Amino acid sequence: MFNFHTHNEDTVPFLLNCYPGEINKEAAAISVGLHPWQVSNDWKEKVDCVRNDAMNNNVWAIGECGLDKLRGGEFALQIEAFKAQIAISEELCKPMIIHCVKAFDEVLRLRQELVTQSKHERRHPQPWVVHGFRGKPEQAKQIMAKGILLSFSHQYNIETLRFVFTCGHPFFLETDDRRLSVRQTYEQACLHLGVSLCHLENLCDPRQTIFHHGMI
Repeated sequence: MFNFHTHNEDTVPFLLNCYPGEINKEAAAISVGLHPWQVSNDWKEKVDCVRNDAMNNNVWAIGECGLDKLRGGEFALQIEAFKAQIAISEELCKPMIIHCVKAFDEVLRLRQELVTQSKHERRHPQPWVVHGFRGKPEQAKQIMAKGILLSFSHQYNIETLRFVFTCGHPFFLETDDRRLSVRQTYEQACLHLGVSLCHLENLCDPRQTIFHHGMI
């Protein structure tokens, strides 16, 4: 069992979300990124801090970062900060955890640009995972068509979870900022999918899909 994205420690292996300059060096696995809510005129300095933090071995992913048209900073700056973190992800070969609100068109466009560039350079782009996804199956299909994966908190759309499961795509489960164990989300998903906990534990373990360099 693995908690893909959390702001708090869990009772099972987890990926702890940290902000630039505030990483927990004692945690076994963390992600670090400039959240779109934190984007301001000094974003370049903060992104430089993200890169420095991401050099640590226990940093497994870049993020959460992304785009938010409801609560984020100036949108043009959000895009620049996001693109800079995409570059860090590619440079350091670490996947990205994406926060996206009302901006999937822009995220998909940037993903396509990355895929095109990667093909030209004859390499594979780093995985992207949209965390806390609550959208409908149609939106999930559009996102997955670009090679982007999904992570679900306990507030997922049941039909979307079932759709992703039947597609055979890897997906992940998380608690985000809620102070609970991801075990509850796993058990809830098992009921909705009609599968055993053991089956879901294996299916949703990112250490078997996008994280190959570390085990906790």
